[in-house]
Amino acid sequence: MPDVQEVFRLATNKVKPDPDALERQVRRQRAEVRKSRVRAYVAVAAVLIVLGVAIFAISRAVGKNDKTPDNQGVINTVQPFLPSLPDGATPQVPATVDRQGRQTSVMSGVPLDAYAPSVSLDGTQLALVASPNELGSNQIVVMGTDGSGAHFVPTPNIDVAKVAISPDGTRIAFEGTAAGNTDIYVVNSDGTGLLRLTHDPNTDQFPTWSPDGSTIAYDNAGKHEQDDAQYSKTAEIFTVSADGGAPKQITHNDGFDSAPSYAPNGRTIVDESFGGLSIMKADGSNYRNVPVAAPSAFTPRYSPDGKTIAFSYYKNVLSRPVVEFGYQFGEEPVVIVSLLDVSSGNVTKLRKVGMASDFNTPQWLDDQHLFVLRVPANGG
Repeated sequence: MPDVQEVFRLATNKVKPDPDALERQVRRQRAEVRKSRVRAYVAVAAVLIVLGVAIFAISRAVGKNDKTPDNQGVINTVQPFLPSLPDGATPQVPATVDRQGRQTSVMSGVPLDAYAPSVSLDGTQLALVASPNELGSNQIVVMGTDGSGAHFVPTPNIDVAKVAISPDGTRIAFEGTAAGNTDIYVVNSDGTGLLRLTHDPNTDQFPTWSPDGSTIAYDNAGKHEQDDAQYSKTAEIFTVSADGGAPKQITHNDGFDSAPSYAPNGRTIVDESFGGLSIMKADGSNYRNVPVAAPSAFTPRYSPDGKTIAFSYYKNVLSRPVVEFGYQFGEEPVVIVSLLDVSSGNVTKLRKVGMASDFNTPQWLDDQHLFVLRVPANGG
């Protein structure tokens, strides 16, 4: 059977590109990625179990009774980053761009395979996802936006997919898969205090923090989950206390709602829905669709002053970038960054600011600058 990349190349050589075909391809690809991630997790877990049994047997044989000191959940975070990209990979450029799409700087210290960035409210801390030297499990990376101090925050036996750093930079909310189930977790930036917030059998993803750090909003695929959970017709927005508690569903629609983002005043949430954007109060009331001059709209994020919403949309290109996302290597669709003026509804497309996949959410550093993981916007 031909692989996904070959099928997509054949298809695009024979037919004109259209958004529906690209979206179907993206969903199939993500389904394969999710399956590969679970298989990798199971394999790693099996190896760890075998090693654990062997170590236990050896310790019993030599008659040692030493106990590991209580480290309150912290384990060795000195894990190696990916030293180089595989052949054929498109390097992502961790760049700062202004509101006109002009690149103003490049951030140093970002792991080569990092993706799914999240910036703290004050613009000083950055969280991403990467894999410790391709060991088959994605973990959290935390660093300063000045390029300093990049390190892994371990999540033992949990494979990380998307992250959200708290407004003060002290905690990380993330989408994690364990034993085949995908839920929302939080962990302190030093690796302590790991807490599972959701226990739904359907996929929970795209966590985001309220500005006061008390609440996390996310989307749940619902009972009719599709291969790509965020496009499920039953996908809805939920909120949950960052310290644990019963989740609360705040949207109830016939189409999907996903990837929420709080306004800086905490009173409003924007999300992707029905191929565009929707805005609602923080409790889900006063829900209304927002038209955008783009073929699609994904992962919206409010600017710090609440006047602008950055989002991305798919661009049809014949050559998709081949990138390294943690331990996942392969083709991803190109998305273009756009800015929506909240008061006027005007959309500015930053046509040369391309990223690989809507997993890479545009992040505000301040009201005038965004952090993006750039790839060639024309797909070449």
